[in-house]
Amino acid sequence: DVLGGILVTAVLIVLTYPAWTLIDRLDSASPLFPVCVIVVPFFLCYNYPVSDCYSPTRADTTTILAAGAGVTLGFWINHFFQLASAPTEALPVVQNIPPLTANMLVLGLTKFAVGIVLILLVRQLVQNLSLQVLYSCFKVVTRNKEARRRLEIEVPYKFVTYTSVGLCATTFVPMLHRFLGLL
Repeated sequence: DVLGGILVTAVLIVLTYPAWTLIDRLDSASPLFPVCVIVVPFFLCYNYPVSDCYSPTRADTTTILAAGAGVTLGFWINHFFQLASAPTEALPVVQNIPPLTANMLVLGLTKFAVGIVLILLVRQLVQNLSLQVLYSCFKVVTRNKEARRRLEIEVPYKFVTYTSVGLCATTFVPMLHRFLGLL
């Protein structure tokens, strides 16, 4: 499986490499890109192969695709609205990296804690809201664990939740860090 995955990845890289510049331009410039980033993965999640019995693989796949969509959307928002700082021209040389100090460690841990707390809050809030909306739309009893497994509930609630998590991690956490002076 691992060797097969590496081989598939190598083939995909070779086949898609000529289009990387075009894809990067579309990603950063097209106002329609966010629609594609959301619609395509959502469509793929809804059309996941169906089996006779429930399997958590559809939920896992939805989580992964949604988080990827959220991260991609967040990067697009950062670039399109110029929220991210311009990249440096050259990477720092390893010899110029300053030694780890107590202040740097505290700053890093603070940024991590602030980011994790915001992401967890967004995840919980969006999950609860999306489940409430879907339960009321499909007239399902609240707290019904089996209802969460239904295709029309599981895919949208997971997709909305984890797209929000990816978006929060790439856009809102850095904005909060900047606001709090942690950058």
